[in-house]
Amino acid sequence: MQRDEVLVIVPPNSNTVITGRLLTVTRPEEHSDWSDFLCLGALSLVSALKENAALKPLYVDGTVVALDDVLRYITDNAGRILAVCLGVLTANYEAGLLIARHAKDADPRITTVVGNDHFSALPRTCMDAAPCLDYGFVGNEVVGPFTRLIAALRERAEVDPAAYPGLVHRDGGGVRVTAPYREPVFANYDYTLVDHGFPQTPLYTKHFQTRIAPRIRELLGRSVTAGVPVEIGRGCVKFAGDDACSFCSIQPGHLWRNQLSPAQAWSALEAAWTSGHDYLYLTADELPLTFATLLSGMSRDVPGWWSALSPEERPVLVGYGRADGIADARRTALLTSLGVRQIMIGMDAGTPLSLAAMNKPVGGRRRDVLAEAERLYRLNSDAITVARDHGLLIRAGFVVGHLGMTKELLAENVERILALITEGGRSGVFSAVDVEVLSPQPGARDYTYLTSPAAARQAADRLGLSVADDRTLTEVARTWLRRDVVSPEDAMRDYTRALMPDLTFDDLAGARAAIRAHAKRCGVVIGE
Repeated sequence: MQRDEVLVIVPPNSNTVITGRLLTVTRPEEHSDWSDFLCLGALSLVSALKENAALKPLYVDGTVVALDDVLRYITDNAGRILAVCLGVLTANYEAGLLIARHAKDADPRITTVVGNDHFSALPRTCMDAAPCLDYGFVGNEVVGPFTRLIAALRERAEVDPAAYPGLVHRDGGGVRVTAPYREPVFANYDYTLVDHGFPQTPLYTKHFQTRIAPRIRELLGRSVTAGVPVEIGRGCVKFAGDDACSFCSIQPGHLWRNQLSPAQAWSALEAAWTSGHDYLYLTADELPLTFATLLSGMSRDVPGWWSALSPEERPVLVGYGRADGIADARRTALLTSLGVRQIMIGMDAGTPLSLAAMNKPVGGRRRDVLAEAERLYRLNSDAITVARDHGLLIRAGFVVGHLGMTKELLAENVERILALITEGGRSGVFSAVDVEVLSPQPGARDYTYLTSPAAARQAADRLGLSVADDRTLTEVARTWLRRDVVSPEDAMRDYTRALMPDLTFDDLAGARAAIRAHAKRCGVVIGE
């Protein structure tokens, strides 16, 4: 039997399929967005593979398809499966390993390939710890090398690792990583492929119409039926100086910013619209700051298909931003002129010292970081006012906890967060609020603090903050260093013990609960 099937799988959240995990602040039912939209990264790989007539690529999303059904499919079709490929984040890596082991048990000749942020942050650790993984890819610019690798496997050709930028493989000397290279943002999606293996579009649509559609009708008076992510660019203004926020675990890969041309961006929006999606979720980080040139170009060259639609007929666009970007009325006017009706902002809601500890200010290392952080906080209020004046909704995100946080800092941060929620709720600008305890994930600066006592102490000393004693720091670091499986809540608790010794995890969980309760009292929805 010829092996031609290639499964590109998004594993389910590990907490939903592996028992015994702590779920104090990481309850799956509180994080439902994943099952409202297809996974664009997986669809890009499947769409690229479809160009090879010798292959049968299958898109599988474990957030909507039951794990037992996925495993059963692998068992029943093992003889014709060429490769099982997994896109893993920290939250679903352990479930991804479960699938990879199952594939190898079903037929050792199945090749397993892994990628995405968690693996990109820990490629050698993951390959050393998991023999069930044959190959991996690091970074984002991997569509070309990945499709060429799968083609070589299909033809049973010898794999020369140097020919596949971003490839992670084993040789006699250990784990090796081929340096990545630049490639353009992929945009040639085939949305029909979502349902070739499992009927997943009806599941996305059902979830979307249950959760998001009623909320958009309530807030905007618009009827939307189906949502989809659209990638017009990737990157973040903070990646330009390798200066990401402390909790950010995104792995930008070879490029700090990569984007389509204005014409290509409009084509990507049109393809999503004509495929039946009227709620387009722009995945690019910090749109008004990182992609101002792209957005300006799109504004200067609006295509006929968009102009022919009335404002009420056009798809609803949502995206990401920073408060300092939205506080600029010209940038916000540009967003709304392009159809963006909701922006998701990680609010800069803490004290200056807290914002500095989370590395929130742009360029703060070159200026007075505390003064810049205080300015950031003040811009939250300006952003709320500007958004209100331009008819833009804000989905506000807040993080509780940071390196060296004390009881006093926690209390002041909560006070500031509650004040912003009151303001956003009273003005009708906040469409929803997300509140999370800081989660140190591989690839993030906070995970470096968790695993390196020297880095933690140096960062704390720089801001006049305190961390635990050397014995505790060393004990915690040994727990997580060179560990491939990172259970989010266990890591949160150890982070609190080692890096916020003045607090308990229950203090943070209680603050989160208080903020959520206040948002509800202000009439602001939690989550959706």
